[in-house]
Amino acid sequence: MFDFQFISIIIILGFSFAAWTADLLKIGYGKHLSHYMKLTLPSKLGWILYECPNLIWFIYFLSDIKFDLNSLPIILFVTHYFNRVIIYPLRLSPFARPIPIEVVTSAILFTTCNGYLQISTHLNQDHQFQIFDYLRILLGLLVFLYGMTSNIKCDNILRNLKKINSNEYKIPFGNLFELVSSGHYLGEIIEWFGYFLVSGQWSGFLFFFSTLSILSARAISTHKWYKNKFHNYPKQRKAIIPYIL
Repeated sequence: MFDFQFISIIIILGFSFAAWTADLLKIGYGKHLSHYMKLTLPSKLGWILYECPNLIWFIYFLSDIKFDLNSLPIILFVTHYFNRVIIYPLRLSPFARPIPIEVVTSAILFTTCNGYLQISTHLNQDHQFQIFDYLRILLGLLVFLYGMTSNIKCDNILRNLKKINSNEYKIPFGNLFELVSSGHYLGEIIEWFGYFLVSGQWSGFLFFFSTLSILSARAISTHKWYKNKFHNYPKQRKAIIPYIL
């Protein structure tokens, strides 16, 4: 295979920096869906399609994976995307808005590159762990679990609002939403920071950096949208970093 790792790094970095232009170009989905985006996919199908490359790479490399402490990052990665590909889409509200085909296509490109990079760099590792490594991995695992749990709880809060209010938007409350406008994004950022700690590799940091960049850009747009729509929006609530941003 050609040097797909190098190409994947370039594409992931490109997405990380291009995310900050999405608001200027009016590219989005959900509450940010632009009126001129005509070709869309149902939300459930869109989510499955653009998250599934991560599980496809896991199946592709399955015979090469040694299920020991060295492969723990792969297990965490696949656990997250098992939820994203199978559980999360099936539980989406029937009122969830469609996703533009260009968003789905670009997301497939990102997950294809990132899924390959994350799994391939953790294959056949044989690290000799020291006490510091065990502490780092334990801390990372706890952070990952906290982030994933918070992410799922915040997703449930948003889904329940859709059930109650049909296609109308309301202010979410509870869990990380008490601190930031995009509690589900903050949960995922925390999750992938924990993954990076467990990983201890540059690829783990690259994924954390890209998640932080992409979700922060979208969270800032969401925060502006909430403040413009609701005159009673909580003034103490920040966009993505509690008490700061």
